[in-house]
Amino acid sequence: MMRALVVVLAVLAGAKLWAQDRLYREGAQDALIRAYREQAIAACQSQPGPRADASSPLWTRPATVDLVIGRSSANVRIWQLDSALWPARFKHPHVVLTANDRLPHAVCEYDVIEGRADPAQL
Repeated sequence: MMRALVVVLAVLAGAKLWAQDRLYREGAQDALIRAYREQAIAACQSQPGPRADASSPLWTRPATVDLVIGRSSANVRIWQLDSALWPARFKHPHVVLTANDRLPHAVCEYDVIEGRADPAQL
């Protein structure tokens, strides 16, 4: 009887910790997106994309806005700690704007720490 009670309390404690962590992460993500969305749009709009012609995307109305940690296009491995690009690849938060849902996707990653946009096409 006592063992079952301990197991139930451990499950409840685990569920509480999971729920608190999930709420914190979702709240932090929403706050960062709200704080840096306009700056990301302005920076992406001012950068020439992979195709600098009339068909370049307008970033004023992105299809999706996400927050990720690290720029996936940085060519650095996790063990290369003394590389200048290591923080941008593994530490810096990036606001990722996707211009449309059609293929190929026009994507712009805005580095919140450096204040720099990196447009690409996937």
